[in-house]
Amino acid sequence: MATILSNNLLVNGLRTEFVDTYLAIKNRQADSRLGLVMDLTVQATNREHDFAYLNAAPHFEQWKLGETIPTDAMDSVKFNVPVFNWARRVPWSKWDRADDQTQSMFDMARMAGESAALVPERLFFGLLGNDATDLLPAIPNAPDGAAFFSTTDGASAARFGITNGNLLTGTGVTTVHDVQADYYSGLEQWMGMQDGKGQPLLSKELIDAGVVIIHAAADTQVMEQSFLQLRQGIGMDNTGARGGTVVAASADTNLVHDSSRNVELWGTSRLATGDWYMFLRNAPKKPTFLLDRQSAQEFSALEGDNNSDSVRDRGEEYIQFESRSGGGIALPYGAIKINN
Repeated sequence: MATILSNNLLVNGLRTEFVDTYLAIKNRQADSRLGLVMDLTVQATNREHDFAYLNAAPHFEQWKLGETIPTDAMDSVKFNVPVFNWARRVPWSKWDRADDQTQSMFDMARMAGESAALVPERLFFGLLGNDATDLLPAIPNAPDGAAFFSTTDGASAARFGITNGNLLTGTGVTTVHDVQADYYSGLEQWMGMQDGKGQPLLSKELIDAGVVIIHAAADTQVMEQSFLQLRQGIGMDNTGARGGTVVAASADTNLVHDSSRNVELWGTSRLATGDWYMFLRNAPKKPTFLLDRQSAQEFSALEGDNNSDSVRDRGEEYIQFESRSGGGIALPYGAIKINN
């Protein structure tokens, strides 16, 4: 079992000026933008839950004289999301804590509990990147039987009624021109999606309400040049390549700004350079959700509690934290991946 290695804290006369170097991150919370792309309000009451949704509602058609009123059925889809148990125990020697010159060991150990605030964000990025190596033992499919991002649904039909579904092949993140072209391809993809009855799935007003773009921290410069810089000619050549020659002030202005498009950028070290993701700010249903069963709870075994064999038998104290939650993919028509 791993324990805190505290020898360096036990030196007599140790100065404490730098003891809080990492304690400052105890106030780290999940990114405030997470609520725009993940529903954090779904409560769980058991260790797994079945969900269902109805397919597109029928639309009006002509009722011809003398004929029975037209009817049309609706199908439903069922899917299951499990709740997982999360925990962390941090043990140490009771004598090391007593001799800790900085009196910081216990505070540092409690940072494990603070990290519970990051579980929703870590679950989200596990789903986003199809990464089962972090918190989720396996990445679930979306309710339609396909992966989070896919060109087809589980029945091999064009997802959301349009070729390429919500997975578009990008042209790279080298130039502003390429990034903006892929951005508009994403908008056009949303405009072409159908509701299963041959009608537009999303309104223009909803699409125009804005987009959250999640990208790698390493791609911040080209993303900000593409969406935040008012004039594309500054600091780049006439192709929009990073680090190019400064061109005349008469260069093209930023088309995204000229069109009054609402774009919010979210750069993160959780993604590798290349692929990026577009999310509708006002999607009727967020594409992912947290299934919250139990928030983090703290338990401890300390000398004087008289409740722990580990303290009595081995002089080992500990603090531990437990929580229960799961993460799932809803029908992800509000999310598009630009695959580079």
